[in-house]
Amino acid sequence: MYLFNGLKEQLQSYLDASQVEKIQQAYIFARDAHDGQLRSSGDPYITHPVAVANILATLHLDAQTIMAALMHDVIEDCEVTRDDIVSQFGERVAALVEGVTKLTQIKFRSRKEAQAENFRKMMMAMVEDLRVVLIKLADRLHNMRTLGSLNTEKRTRIAKETMEIYAPIANRLGMFAMRGELEDLGFAAQYPMRCRVIKAEVKKARGNRKEIINSISNNILQRLNAEGIDAEISGREKSVFSIYKKMQAKVGVFDQVMDVYGFRVVTDTEDSCYRILGQLHNLYRPVPGRFKDYMAIPKTNGYQSLHTTLKGPHGLHIEVQIRTTEMDQMAENGVAAHWLYKGASEANRAEVKAREWMSNLMELQQNTGDSIEFIESVKVDLFPDEVYIFTPNGNIIELPKNATPVDFAYAIHTDVGNSCIACKVDSKIVSLSGPLTNGQTVEIITAPGAKPNPGWLSFVITSKARTNIRHFIKNLRRDDAINLGRRLLEKSLGNRPLDSIDQSHFDKVTKETHKESFDDILAEIGLGQTASVIIAHRLEPSIEDVIKKHKDSNRPLAIKGTEGMMIEYAKCCHPIPGDSIVGTISSGGGFILHQQDCRNIAEHSSKLDKYVPVQWEKNVEGVFRVNLKVEVVNRHGVLAKMTNLIADEGVNIVNIDIDMNDGATNITTFLIELTGRLQLANLIRKIRVFNFVIKVSRNR
Repeated sequence: MYLFNGLKEQLQSYLDASQVEKIQQAYIFARDAHDGQLRSSGDPYITHPVAVANILATLHLDAQTIMAALMHDVIEDCEVTRDDIVSQFGERVAALVEGVTKLTQIKFRSRKEAQAENFRKMMMAMVEDLRVVLIKLADRLHNMRTLGSLNTEKRTRIAKETMEIYAPIANRLGMFAMRGELEDLGFAAQYPMRCRVIKAEVKKARGNRKEIINSISNNILQRLNAEGIDAEISGREKSVFSIYKKMQAKVGVFDQVMDVYGFRVVTDTEDSCYRILGQLHNLYRPVPGRFKDYMAIPKTNGYQSLHTTLKGPHGLHIEVQIRTTEMDQMAENGVAAHWLYKGASEANRAEVKAREWMSNLMELQQNTGDSIEFIESVKVDLFPDEVYIFTPNGNIIELPKNATPVDFAYAIHTDVGNSCIACKVDSKIVSLSGPLTNGQTVEIITAPGAKPNPGWLSFVITSKARTNIRHFIKNLRRDDAINLGRRLLEKSLGNRPLDSIDQSHFDKVTKETHKESFDDILAEIGLGQTASVIIAHRLEPSIEDVIKKHKDSNRPLAIKGTEGMMIEYAKCCHPIPGDSIVGTISSGGGFILHQQDCRNIAEHSSKLDKYVPVQWEKNVEGVFRVNLKVEVVNRHGVLAKMTNLIADEGVNIVNIDIDMNDGATNITTFLIELTGRLQLANLIRKIRVFNFVIKVSRNR
């Protein structure tokens, strides 16, 4: 029990005796489960969960969390089941342990996939109970403190993962003290030589700095005392990793980084914070553009403070943070301050922000395709350099730097993003792709029936916008495939409506093909992955009847020119409304239209499962491409006259290809966009009028 004694003393300072007794039982349970197991350092394994529990106890986490911390590895590493924990410690503790446990029972194709799925599982457990991620962060912090016993490759991999995932999560939850230690430990493990050099330089510069820090602190304190303002002032030394980041930003000049002196002023009320700010600006000259009011507009993680940079004595830059005692406590501990300072009955700002973020995680989880896509989307949210945008009603929306109006629309609501068509920034219409800047007022203009544009994916920043656009496009493609598959199947059934077939037939075919629903089969037909005639055969009693109906049918499938992403027009013959056409089913590519006499589908009449007779519906609208071949006498200005005529006819030229025939003549091929055969005929007639034109024809 000697390992438990230190933890027990810490627990007795804020928990009652019955809770400490229950935690002691959890310690005995974990100790016995891990009996005989050793860490890489050679220490008994139980030392690790006790250390994790100690970290959480310093934050005054509740008894259930401490018990789960002590047992967080027993399911993964020992012959202990979830039911064993439920029977002794209850459902809630078991859920916490399970949330932290990795997915060791599932075989993954790669380490990356396994890590991504473990992370996804942990994040989803965090949505259910925030304490899961606090245990995981404490677990990672102790592992980072004891990295020395691992080999270099494993040490570097764990440090990289910590810097990319766990330190940003701590930051997102407002836990700056834990984030700072994770970053410093991760930096030391990834770049040990750089870390040693910076530490040595900091130690060398520390002696001279101490006198300057004391002098500035005394000046500030005297000014505040003269005004009757109570406050505590402390000089801050930058962490090793923050110095390294500043050096990168300043092209590696250590002296420039160390010339900046940091101070924190902590007082009792928000009013005092603003009074202190005024006194400091009177004492030292403020640097323009270097003031930030995170009290009025808190950061995404709930952080609140006033930041200002001053020009101090001898031209030194002084960075000052001004905040209340409560803000200071929450800045250090974030969501954990909920337990440490308030007790479990009140939610602090950091926790409210965290729960908003977790709500977004649930939406991400539902809309992303796999764990790797999910973790990449979450990473976007873990590195926010915020801008603050106002709605027309005066509400503030926090977005990452370089976010666009489309990101803003999705931040308001998914439906607003999906139906967005334009936006006004400060009452002026602007592009949807332009980056927003701090303080702008943005109004989103929507329209019923509007849909997300796939092109938005090239400029949106937030994971919420990106995943919702992808999700919509994915569903749209599936809906188009199902509709097309339905029409193709009805065509194969001799234009017999599917509604006339008994439901039991659909259930039978769905079961035989191992699909979840008949819509999955229709989607495969539409995508060209399954032949409609084969499914028709499964639904009909005899394949001969199906083929006969399919062959003798005089009602071809009707096609609209604006059919959508599941209909493509063959580039070999460029069919347009008015042409006789046939459709071919391409694997994964949906339905491709050709002209009926296209040489690339000369065998279509003998392959009923691949080619389907189709016709244009009446009043087809759209823009269609055609190759127009013009043989002309080679004269000066010929090309200019033809292009001007084509433009005057309202026809767009996509491409021009010129083939020198015999020197005296050449063949010019225009790839043009027009609305149909009538516009094409008018254009050909007017081109023929030119005396330098020898021949005009449509190139197929």
